[in-house]
Amino acid sequence: MRKRKEIFSEEFKLSVLRDYYSNGLSKRGCARKYKLSHASLLYGWIKKYENVVKPLSLPSETFQEDSPMANRNKESYREENAQLKKRVKELEKALSFSRLETEARDLMITRAEEYFNIPIRKKPGAK
Repeated sequence: MRKRKEIFSEEFKLSVLRDYYSNGLSKRGCARKYKLSHASLLYGWIKKYENVVKPLSLPSETFQEDSPMANRNKESYREENAQLKKRVKELEKALSFSRLETEARDLMITRAEEYFNIPIRKKPGAK
């Protein structure tokens, strides 16, 4: 027995699409929110109304003239850049230490397997 096909108004479809684009919901999440029978409805609406709804502008909060980024001078950019470079070097050093530590553990496990003649590592494909 087939379900009866739901009919939605143009206004409802456009409001769902505006909500989808403005809130960043997934297609499935938006379909669940509006209790649509399937996310494929939303796919079809997106394709049908892409030239109507896409030109939505982002909320005005995203860019403000009085934001701290707009009023910065070159010296503050240089200072921040120097701090970021220092942080990158610290993280690279930590990463190299971590890699050495991992390599040492692997070597230790390999030597233990050879010395005690027992398998320590899990075999690939084991259940």
